[in-house]
Amino acid sequence: MSPSKYPIPAAQNTVELEIKRSRFICRVQHTPSAESAKTFIAEIKQQFPEASHNCWAYQAGPPGDSRLIGCSDDGEPHGTAGKPMLNILLHAKVGELTAVVTRYYGGVKLGTGGLSRAYADAVKLALESLRVTEKVCYQQFFLDTGYSHWPQVEILLNQYQAENINAQYSDRVTVTFELDAQSLKPFEQKFINLTSGLGKLIELEKEENSGAQH
Repeated sequence: MSPSKYPIPAAQNTVELEIKRSRFICRVQHTPSAESAKTFIAEIKQQFPEASHNCWAYQAGPPGDSRLIGCSDDGEPHGTAGKPMLNILLHAKVGELTAVVTRYYGGVKLGTGGLSRAYADAVKLALESLRVTEKVCYQQFFLDTGYSHWPQVEILLNQYQAENINAQYSDRVTVTFELDAQSLKPFEQKFINLTSGLGKLIELEKEENSGAQH
């Protein structure tokens, strides 16, 4: 089960390393999906086409989640850039982020081990000074209640800061809404008590895209 709250980047962060005259510029950005990650990568490549390499890695889910990942060496020797960068992202305590390391070659070869360390260290350095904010994950629910209980149920929804409340009125009141998943159990117990067990509360299935690209 995915966490209901986790840190994500609050703003783009840029750092630079110089190793044996090669410049490694790492940019880290919040990317909540594979599509937004690819857009960010494309923007960096377009901005710095003269660079020797624009290597990248992304992790578009909660911290440590490997369902939505991708990486590229962008012409560096196989496995020396993208994978070391991705490994750092997967072990970070931050989710939904993409790192692009732009390299300007300085004329001195670093070797495969040196390259792997350089790309990994650039991402580590960017993460050390990255400003983060908290993402709260909401799950969608459906409830059904009688009119006599609706005033108290409406107050309960507001108390638990339910989002996107959509109420329909017919012979009963039916409502779809979003709630912080962490609040479900106490909300459910109070809902049962308020409706004397006569109300209905159902968690709606959330579609999730998963996959990996390298």
